[in-house]
Amino acid sequence: AFSVYVRSILIICPLMLPAILHTILFYRIFGNIKPKEVDLLDITYSAIDDPEIEKVVDEKVELFVRNLESHGNQKGQISVTFHEKRTTKNAWFSRTEEDICWEQWAVTITTVTCHTESDKLRIRKEMDRQLSACLFKIIRYVNDKKDHIPPITSLDANPFPYQIAIPATNDSWGSMLRKMLTDPSQPV
Repeated sequence: AFSVYVRSILIICPLMLPAILHTILFYRIFGNIKPKEVDLLDITYSAIDDPEIEKVVDEKVELFVRNLESHGNQKGQISVTFHEKRTTKNAWFSRTEEDICWEQWAVTITTVTCHTESDKLRIRKEMDRQLSACLFKIIRYVNDKKDHIPPITSLDANPFPYQIAIPATNDSWGSMLRKMLTDPSQPV
């Protein structure tokens, strides 16, 4: 699993988290995609111009922020996993298809509270720096770590399904990942 940690003001979180998720998806969805550039704070990042992907990301970000607000949490976690569908031959004529996770991303965002205007300015500059470093770290990782990516054996638009999941408040990070790995078709 690859981990990303960021600190943010709660009101900026709905802007930072999509940047991280879109960057991961942009570099790991291997299909015919339409790229777009998005400007955030003082950063420009790449995203996939696809209404379905945007809808999934927006829904998960909204749920993530709602969980933080409703539970008074200062820390939230979200994961992105990529799977390949493998067909295995069981007996004479039976075949089963299973989802095998080949990459996991664990994103942790810690929210901070600003008490003064100087705090806001200082944290905003820190968020700019952190987000920039985070996006470069993701790009460096996806460019350096390619050996584990399975061969594309499907003609599907997206040969490797992905899942974005948020652990329930009573789930631990490890139990959520176990659920995703044992049954990736179930929403978490």
